[in-house]
Amino acid sequence: MRKSIMTVVAAAVLATGAAMATAPAAGAAPAGPARADAAGTGRHGQSVDRDVRRIPAALKAADVIYSPGCSSTTLPIDCTITEPVVTQHETTYPFSFLPGDHVTVNAGGCVQTGGHGLTWKRYVDPASDNDLYHGLITIPGATGDLVRLVNVVGRQYVVGGRGGSLKLGYEDDGYSDNGYTAHDNGTGNQCLNSVNAFVRIVVS
Repeated sequence: MRKSIMTVVAAAVLATGAAMATAPAAGAAPAGPARADAAGTGRHGQSVDRDVRRIPAALKAADVIYSPGCSSTTLPIDCTITEPVVTQHETTYPFSFLPGDHVTVNAGGCVQTGGHGLTWKRYVDPASDNDLYHGLITIPGATGDLVRLVNVVGRQYVVGGRGGSLKLGYEDDGYSDNGYTAHDNGTGNQCLNSVNAFVRIVVS
């Protein structure tokens, strides 16, 4: 009798141990990779809805021209800003970036830099003998502050941190006579058959 009871107890202990070895621990996540949210963060990261409007619904009138794609609320957002401000060193634009955005920039065209003779110059890679007249950009959480567009175009950036608003700038030693009037072929004909400056931003 004693031997039979001990056999039953031993079998019960073995069965319990096997069940504990195969059962998941309390509160443990199931096996497998964590799913990413809309911002590309992991299971425990902060979820960000990036399918939102990036410019105000009622954009104030400005000299800058925004393409219809700037008002999109669904990724990818394809926004072209034509005739960016070149009459001051930097300008903040009402176009926002969110964490997790993948951003690609293209830019081109020419700017009137003022002075005598043929004075228009390329916006991105100007032919100049004094290292001025470059277009500048800040993508918050992705680039440095007001870096030259020539070093940004064609590359893809991922926005980190909190994101923020787009900034564009311009390098010059005098801004009062800059703009987009009285088009000419430019210094050394660098703006022959060119268009006014533009910046195209694609967010995905």
